[in-house]
Amino acid sequence: MDNAALKTYLADNSQVVAIFMDKATDFLNKQNMDRLPARRYNDAEINRQAEKLLDRVIDTLHDKIAPHTRDDSTAAWEQFLSTNDVLDDLELSMNEMSFEQED
Repeated sequence: MDNAALKTYLADNSQVVAIFMDKATDFLNKQNMDRLPARRYNDAEINRQAEKLLDRVIDTLHDKIAPHTRDDSTAAWEQFLSTNDVLDDLELSMNEMSFEQED
């Protein structure tokens, strides 16, 4: 399963992507308000940045799961994800996750 397929699977079968995007968008909007008014990002740019953050999370997740699957087939990935309750654990992690402002 490649990163795009994993992202689609997570979006279709759990709230992981929705929870992450809500939290990332909220964080980026708060961060954006600290910028000078003339330099603030529009909503499209905020969404692009949130998608980039999500893609990095998906990359990391993919890299952590890949060594534990028998092969790269979608069926093997789905079996691993369901057998190990990965979706439930990810949803819990996303709910507990918080973004922090860098100084």
